[in-house]
Amino acid sequence: MAKDGGGPDWNGLLKWSLAHGDGTAKPRSLSEEDKKWFMEAMQANTMDVVKRMKEITQVMKTPDDVLQSQGVTPENIEDMLDELQEHVESIDMANALIRHNQPGVAAFRLGNGYSALRDALGSDDARLQRKALHLLQYLLHDNKADRSVATELGLPKLMMHLASSDDSGVREAALGGLLELARDNTSGAGNVLPDQDKLKDVLKSRIEGISTMDADDLSAHREERQLVDSLWKECYNEPSSLREKGLVVLPGEDAPQQPPPDVVGSMFEPPLRAWAASRPPPKEDSESESAKKDPPLLLGPGPSS
Repeated sequence: MAKDGGGPDWNGLLKWSLAHGDGTAKPRSLSEEDKKWFMEAMQANTMDVVKRMKEITQVMKTPDDVLQSQGVTPENIEDMLDELQEHVESIDMANALIRHNQPGVAAFRLGNGYSALRDALGSDDARLQRKALHLLQYLLHDNKADRSVATELGLPKLMMHLASSDDSGVREAALGGLLELARDNTSGAGNVLPDQDKLKDVLKSRIEGISTMDADDLSAHREERQLVDSLWKECYNEPSSLREKGLVVLPGEDAPQQPPPDVVGSMFEPPLRAWAASRPPPKEDSESESAKKDPPLLLGPGPSS
């Protein structure tokens, strides 16, 4: 069902849907031809988001001269960036949908959501990887039964690879997910992480990298330092060399952090409160002083007749 211009005939699709679902027509089974047409119409207007994001990412990695030779303009690149942002935000909405929502988690599982997360982890977009890792960490923490599913899909190996990413946010999120799996003792045979030798090599590499950081970088990578030490201790029942070097908790980090100064709070203060705060204090006179000393007048029910 298409118009002469090649696009879908939405008006015809609406009429067909109403005729088959508004209750005015007698129910009947769809013919194979109708089923085939409906599936083709749905597939033609359904986008594989992960595939599309991979395509956009591939374009972003292409040299400018190659893009220009193929007629790709800066405006096209800007439009692709906007589209990529929309897809990433749609993952945010999916994240918010399933949090603290067991029916949502079940729907995510039945909808083959873990396979989609695996595809996202295998993409080249760091922001998409971070979003997928954070969502995966939440799922593994609140749904222990799904940890075996994650292992069967090879997600731990992907997380081990991402734990060596150049993006610090990706590294931290991957280490957090690995720590959730390492704490799983439901099988009775230790944690469910495969390839312990590779994991040890990854952690040793991160320990070496952290050990060469200056003070500013150490402060910026506080969470990564603590995750590496916790994961090492969980897997090998001993503290990491970071703790021996005093790099897990730096001096002053255990002190409570002071809140930043409020520089814009007055701009959002309710009008009534702002008006009361701006009023001058009442003048102190003899009448006001005597009023303060007098006991309050209590009102109660009158004498019964």
